[in-house]
Amino acid sequence: AGVGRAGAGNLQFLPAGNGSEWRREPLRERAYGWEASARGRRLAAGVSGNLETLGYYAADVCIGSPGSLHQLIIDTGSSMTAVPCATCTKCGRHKNPKYDPHHSATAQPLKCKSPPYRMRCSRCEANHCGYAVSYTEGSQIRGAVYTDEVHFGDGGAAFTERMVIGCQTYETGLFKGQIADGIMGISATRSGGLASPTPIDRLVEEGRIQNTFAFCLSDRKGMLVLGGAVRASRAHEVNWMPLREQKFYALSLRDIQIGGRSFGVDRRQYHSTIIDTGTTFLYLPPAAYRQLRDSFTRSCPWGNCLSRKHRTRYNDEYCYAMTDAERDAFAPLSLVFDHGDPLELTPREYTYQIKSTSPQGMAVRCLASFDNRHAGVVLGAAVLRNREVILDRTSRRVGFVRADCAAMEPSDSILENNTYLSNGCRRKSATGSRRVLGEETLPEVGEGEGVEVGVSAPELGAAT
Repeated sequence: AGVGRAGAGNLQFLPAGNGSEWRREPLRERAYGWEASARGRRLAAGVSGNLETLGYYAADVCIGSPGSLHQLIIDTGSSMTAVPCATCTKCGRHKNPKYDPHHSATAQPLKCKSPPYRMRCSRCEANHCGYAVSYTEGSQIRGAVYTDEVHFGDGGAAFTERMVIGCQTYETGLFKGQIADGIMGISATRSGGLASPTPIDRLVEEGRIQNTFAFCLSDRKGMLVLGGAVRASRAHEVNWMPLREQKFYALSLRDIQIGGRSFGVDRRQYHSTIIDTGTTFLYLPPAAYRQLRDSFTRSCPWGNCLSRKHRTRYNDEYCYAMTDAERDAFAPLSLVFDHGDPLELTPREYTYQIKSTSPQGMAVRCLASFDNRHAGVVLGAAVLRNREVILDRTSRRVGFVRADCAAMEPSDSILENNTYLSNGCRRKSATGSRRVLGEETLPEVGEGEGVEVGVSAPELGAAT
């Protein structure tokens, strides 16, 4: 079940799905252009989610007028926002009622001719732009595209802005089984055939925010803020690193060390190190993964690792019963980049808990890393915990600051003058919008087989 309603600005960590098995593969083709291979509580500034049940971090988002609440996975590896449509009979059972554009006074269908925001609409149905996305692990979504007002901030700082919304009439695989209603992509660039702008793109275009955002994840919740500038009084705290390419939030990793000992892997194996909140764990190239796995399974603080082994359904999952003190006695993991200080991961950050603490103080924890099966590194949500991660999209850099993400509110962020997603759907009207909607009849959004827009690019990724 879900973890309850998010507060403003908060992210939640949610279990993976309604009884479905959550597989942890990063959706490589979706965002990274690599070859395909086999695999909380608050984010309205808050994000919800947790690693114990192998889920994802999601935010409550208010869409339309009057507003309807939808819980969306926050994904730095994709660019589209999409929710199940009210007419969908082939969608899963999710946390909230489906989005109904006919019940929103501000919803507008995206017409095929001259779509706004420099988007592309290569295939249409009844002059209504559609989308279809396929994923490496087999999931598919498709539907029709609308624009509608999304709510931000609270109180006197509340406003709405028009965003691109995918209204899904078909879901399969992980999208159908997940509890979260949909997804919100906040990638570095537009992706896929539709070239949809992210909410951050739209807010920047309309002059609402500076081109920055930050997120902070704990074991069970977190925070997402949009816009703002680094507080001058705290600028010295930020460990800045340049982003190495335009397409992704990618860093130049040159070495990985465990307990100060280098893995000795050719740095070309780390050629692109991606920050992806839509992936749960740390994915390493085979040679680096084997070294981390062997260190974890052969250097247990209690001696014989096998004496505490906990079996799971996966052969590549390495789990042991341990106390917190024993967990903390494992060697620290260091990610060494070309610029900035190393990213130091404590054992708590490169492991995750799957069984609660027993009366004897024992909990089952597993290695939060898996074999990427080829070159390239994915920094998933697990290893991004306990830091505020700042994406400065104007200066093309990312910053890391140690933080208590479980307790963080938007006012605590290192970015001052920020805003955040609002879950204030009880407001009767969409105030603060810069746009006035004309009278227009919305076309019916059918189920059918959907329409395909552009290439069948694996653009949207469920958090895995």
